[in-house]
Amino acid sequence: MENFKKPKLRLCLIFLFALYLNLFVLNFTFGQNQEKYSELIKEAWTFYEAKEYLKSGHKYSEAFIALGGKGFVNDRYNAACSWALANEIDSAFVQLFKIVPNGYYTNLAHLMRDSDLDNLRKYPQWNEMIDEVRASIQEKAAKELLKAKRILEDDAGKLWGKSIWDDHVLVFSFDNMVYSLTHFEGSSLNENSLYSALLPENKLFYTNSIQEYDGKRYAVVRDDYLSDNSATIIHELFHVLQEKHRMLNGNAISYLDNYDAREWLRLEYQALRNCLNSIDQNKDLKTISDYLQDAMVYRKIRQTQYPSFLEMETEIETLEGLANYTGYVLSTYPNKYELAIEEINERERPDTYVRAFSYATGFAYGMIFDYLEIDWKLGLDTVYNFLDIYEEKYLKELLNVTRQRESEANDRNNFAIIHKEETERKERNERKIKLLRQQLIELPTLSVILPMTYFAQMYDMNGTVVIDNLNTAYTTLFHGTDASQGENFGSFKFSSQRQDHEITGVLISRRENIATLIFPLPFRIEGNKIIGDTYEITLNDNWKIERKNEKGDFEIVEKKE
Repeated sequence: MENFKKPKLRLCLIFLFALYLNLFVLNFTFGQNQEKYSELIKEAWTFYEAKEYLKSGHKYSEAFIALGGKGFVNDRYNAACSWALANEIDSAFVQLFKIVPNGYYTNLAHLMRDSDLDNLRKYPQWNEMIDEVRASIQEKAAKELLKAKRILEDDAGKLWGKSIWDDHVLVFSFDNMVYSLTHFEGSSLNENSLYSALLPENKLFYTNSIQEYDGKRYAVVRDDYLSDNSATIIHELFHVLQEKHRMLNGNAISYLDNYDAREWLRLEYQALRNCLNSIDQNKDLKTISDYLQDAMVYRKIRQTQYPSFLEMETEIETLEGLANYTGYVLSTYPNKYELAIEEINERERPDTYVRAFSYATGFAYGMIFDYLEIDWKLGLDTVYNFLDIYEEKYLKELLNVTRQRESEANDRNNFAIIHKEETERKERNERKIKLLRQQLIELPTLSVILPMTYFAQMYDMNGTVVIDNLNTAYTTLFHGTDASQGENFGSFKFSSQRQDHEITGVLISRRENIATLIFPLPFRIEGNKIIGDTYEITLNDNWKIERKNEKGDFEIVEKKE
């Protein structure tokens, strides 16, 4: 028996060693293949940027071969773009049909708008692919709405003392298809046990927001926000709940683009990031408390310097900050501290902070106060002032901001680096404002007065520039749609800058209760369309364009009978 066991043991050891060696070789090979894949993808992208689309497509194919015929979804999509631009139609569709089935890629809005794919739209495969995407969106909408409902039913009002789930939630697709778990006006039940309907243009707007439909208020969630672990659905449903208790201001806080205010806000971001990192790494309470105090020092300096904005600032922070906190805290994301840090990083990157700041600060302070077991939730009819809560509930006294305390905070929160970066940004931004002021104020322009009934459909909150406090230039995506059944001038869409090195935009000039939309010249007229270098306006029938003055300004006016 003993002589029998020993050879068997040796065989086992030999087998295990061989298996280990095989796994080591496989892992080593995969690592090499992954590295090669990454190198080839970079080369493919370089060719794409150089407009050498055929070379780019071939390089993407090399990358997929290097990874055993596999590829990441975004890389497949980019490969399709390169092949389409090279007019290699079959190759482009091959890549798209690798990612569209089974719901790997469902961004219908991007597919429909991406000019890289224009060469494909006339082929029957295009409609087949779009149908696949629509089917996946419908399936995903059903799954994600039910998932969010389960989360909120499990919460059962524990977070805010009120149930957040509401049947008035719609998933809105770029093609005007709308999906809901419950019946809404004009809808019918489909095979995924969802109610759906194809709505006419401009009934709803393709944006995450609270919107009115058939006399009811709905949380509207874009279909391309369904893959975020229920965060956006919960975020918008929280707004529905908020509205039942208090209507809050969501306007931009213009002073946050002032250079000193922006620097203080960045320092506050850094202190919050350090505080969240310290919590995530289980550091001692003093370290966590010191970083929280640093954030409040910067906040108090900033808000003391600009007291007239405090009411508006705390309202938008209550509106969007608490919704963002609620969406993420109740979502199925695993590490909420890392998520809060990433949210700060995301909101810190843009050149403007006037509205997006609240999404980062509200989430961060909520997470930190929860960790410190501060009794900070004061109900849904309250405007939240995080500094007041900190002083009253945690510090138990007013925060005294001394030069020494500010200096200590600066030492802990990268003041020198942030100050240098903001000084350089100030110079860049002043050049940008000078160019925008020249284009949209000093030179001849095209303008139209916007009444209060006009609804702006979509804009990029990270692409705004405040000029002279009352004027806001929108330098990236900005769409507007007439919500007055034809009483206003029409609709417009602003795409992007003419060239990467050129700056342009659309301006909204506000004076008391009057807003004026201002477009740069030149433009051309084609029927009822006014087409500029970066924008297109569609006029309603009873509106026209006429010269305004000797300077060369034009304006859109209503036709007189």
